[in-house]
Amino acid sequence: MNDRATTESCPPINRPELERFFTGLGARIKEADCSSRVRESDVERFFSVIKLKVEPQRRLQDRKLATHFNVFDFIQPDENRLSDVLAWLLDPHETHGQGDLFLGLMFKQLGLVSSKTTDAKVQREAPTHGIEKYRRRMDVLVEAGAWLVIENKVDSSEQPEQVKDYLEHLHRCSGGRKHTLIYLTPNGRPPESLSSAKLEENEESGQLHCWSYQVELRQWLDVCRKECEAQKIKIFLTDFISYTETHLKRETNNESERENDDK
Repeated sequence: MNDRATTESCPPINRPELERFFTGLGARIKEADCSSRVRESDVERFFSVIKLKVEPQRRLQDRKLATHFNVFDFIQPDENRLSDVLAWLLDPHETHGQGDLFLGLMFKQLGLVSSKTTDAKVQREAPTHGIEKYRRRMDVLVEAGAWLVIENKVDSSEQPEQVKDYLEHLHRCSGGRKHTLIYLTPNGRPPESLSSAKLEENEESGQLHCWSYQVELRQWLDVCRKECEAQKIKIFLTDFISYTETHLKRETNNESERENDDK
C-alpha cells in the first residue's frame, strides 16, 4: 500500500474528535473500579489510527528534510572529540568562517571583555607550566587578551587536584590578564578538588564557572546558531545541540552534589 492509499483509507482526525476521545477516556479512568476498566483495545485502536495518519507525512518530510539524521549520531563523539568541536568553534581562524563571532559570544556570556578576540590563539591539550604539577593537559586554552580554559568532563572524573592546578596556572601565567575556567559537565557538577569555600570564592570572583551542557553551553550554542550567517554551520550547530540533549543528559543535578559536598 502506498502513502496515498494509506491516507485515503483513514478518515481525517479533527480536534473535536480528539477532545471527545480523551475526555471520555479520562472520565472512564476516573470512574473505573474493579468491575469497570478502560479497555486496552480502545486505546490501541485509537493510536493505530493516529500512526496510520502520521506515518506517511513523516516519511514525506524525511524525504525532503532528513529530520531524523544527525551527523553526531553517525560520528558518536567521545569526550576528546567534543573538546575538538568546542575548540574549532572558538578559533577565529577555523573553517566555520565566522571569525571571532562564537568566541565573542562566549566571552560576553562569561562577562569577559577583550578587544583581541580576532587574534585569539586556541590550543587543544595545552600544557600547564609555572606550577608544581607542570605539563598537565588542559582540554582547551584560549588566549585572547583575557584567558579562558575549558575542562570538559562528560563521564570521566576529575583527576586529583586538576581544577585547582588549572586555576593556579591561570593565576601565575596569565600575566595579570582577566582569566576564567569553565568546568563543563553534562549536569554542571562542581569539581572535587575544591572545598565548598574555595568553590564559592572562585565562582564569585568569576574565575570559575561550572557549566552544564544542558543549560549554559546550550544557551551559548543557541545564540551562536542565531547569529551565524553560514547555513551549513547553522545546521551543524543544530545537530550539536540535538546531540547534547539526547546523549549528554545525566540524572544527578548540580545542587544535590553541592549539598552532599557540604555534609
